[in-house]
Amino acid sequence: MPVYEFKCNKCNITFEEYFKSASEQKTLFCPSCRSEQVEKIFSVFGASGTGNGNPAPAGNKAGGGCGCCAMG
Repeated sequence: MPVYEFKCNKCNITFEEYFKSASEQKTLFCPSCRSEQVEKIFSVFGASGTGNGNPAPAGNKAGGGCGCCAMG
């Protein structure tokens, strides 16, 4: 069941909406102000990994880490 993140253009809150399938179409309303002025936003939740089915590398030192800072 896909989960998408949306932003209300009227009151600026973000919220999630569940869909039965990726092709499902439904009219959305903001849960706070009931506006229909909502847009789908890029969710960081679905943007991890390397894109080839393998998890992203944990860094180059034992113990993991992002590899962006020199710890130790």
